[in-house]
Amino acid sequence: MHDAWAKPGVTLPPQGKVTVDEVSTSGDQVTVPDTAVKLDGRTLRSLELIGSTGNTSSFSLAFKVQKHEGAWYVQGFDLNA
Repeated sequence: MHDAWAKPGVTLPPQGKVTVDEVSTSGDQVTVPDTAVKLDGRTLRSLELIGSTGNTSSFSLAFKVQKHEGAWYVQGFDLNA
């Protein structure tokens, strides 16, 4: 996915800073929407749609994250197009 979001004018990690908004958890699993993940202040959703045309309102990406031994890991993701 790193290469898929390499766009002109976008600085990718490790130079670009990734942040995640606080997300409410219920137990050891959480779903993190693309609007909660930011790269240098720009949402992942806005980066995904650079160069897109047509109706993009149904497009979304959400990460399924699970806690294991005190750390959080991406377990999978849901992509709607």
